[in-house]
Amino acid sequence: MRILTTRRSALFSLGAVALTLLVGCDQKPATTGGDTPAPAGGTAPAPAGGKLTLAVIPKGMTHVFWQSVKAGAEKAGAELGAEIKWVGAQKETDTAGQIGVVENQMTAKVDGIALAPLDKAALVPVIKKAHEAKVPLVIFDSAADVSDDQYVSFVATDNRVGGEMAAKQMGKICGGKGKVVLVPNAANSASTMDREAGFEETIKKEFPGMTVIRSNYGESDRSKSLNVSQDVLSANPDVVGIFGSCEPCAIGALKAVEAKGLKGKVKIIGFDNTTEMEKGITEGTIDSVVIQNPAKMGYESVKALIAAKKGEKVEKKIDTGVVLMTKENMDKDEMKDFRAK
Repeated sequence: MRILTTRRSALFSLGAVALTLLVGCDQKPATTGGDTPAPAGGTAPAPAGGKLTLAVIPKGMTHVFWQSVKAGAEKAGAELGAEIKWVGAQKETDTAGQIGVVENQMTAKVDGIALAPLDKAALVPVIKKAHEAKVPLVIFDSAADVSDDQYVSFVATDNRVGGEMAAKQMGKICGGKGKVVLVPNAANSASTMDREAGFEETIKKEFPGMTVIRSNYGESDRSKSLNVSQDVLSANPDVVGIFGSCEPCAIGALKAVEAKGLKGKVKIIGFDNTTEMEKGITEGTIDSVVIQNPAKMGYESVKALIAAKKGEKVEKKIDTGVVLMTKENMDKDEMKDFRAK
């Protein structure tokens, strides 16, 4: 059965976290709900004494999103007594590299792995390999096409809900009429695929006067997103809005709008928070941003692995929350955890 996320979660306070560089994306559904006993799939019990070593493998290493995941994971490790190995491929397009990282950590005999799959299909064999080796594995941020007995828990945002939020806001600010562009992230990236599906389906269902035009993939790259956005704007000069399904896609789209002299005429909605996104909202060049809680994602992933090693029950799905940030609500108390830097 495919991984499915839940819809709501309480806000989680992780304090101020240092962030760096660009943004990350990605995620998808997880499976059935409810608590399931750990260890899953014959997970080996925690050693009597000694510190657990857990590998946390993101989609990318440098984007502020992933750095926030890292901070949350390390916070959990410090509080719960585990050593965190932050390892991964350097680029969010290096699927083979990520597979190699997972295999290397298994060879190193880590006590557990938290993985954000770059490709929901390509990572399946190595996930199954970890399960067969009785290495407890948490899937976070983005799903994989595996049954729920292959992993301890799926820790993620409900990305489809995030896409729906973006669509409803786009319909509102565009008066329910006109052409809007979707700048998608990447093929087989489960998290962004869900966002994109939620956006397109909601526009079609709730705003019949609007048409969604897909650009080519931005591939978590600002320059590529700039180019694909310029192409679609050149072919469709009457576009009224653009939704970028991850931060680089949104920033690239913004740069394209500015280059075309359409600043203020084309509405921009993004996904994932950075200082640059917040600056855009403050200055009015970006209408709104759907934001996640990546620090909570890292924290809950490590917490779930440690619980599994202790033989405790672990929820199969942990929803880390999603909100829409606008100029009107960005300074309100309920946004603090999501804006943590």
